[in-house]
Amino acid sequence: MADVTDIEVYQKLTEMADELDEMAVRGTSLVGNAAVTTASRNLRGMATAVYRHIMADHDKLDS
Repeated sequence: MADVTDIEVYQKLTEMADELDEMAVRGTSLVGNAAVTTASRNLRGMATAVYRHIMADHDKLDS
């Protein structure tokens, strides 16, 4: 299995969150909408953590 970079993880998490946001817009159920909205927020939180890790590593290289 090929290695996956942090930036690829960040991009995939963001892509998945975007898809869930689209589902929430089209959703007809309040419960389903809440579920995909919550999942989207969780994925965006994970993506943000990965992004901050990437930027911290980038800043170390610049120093």
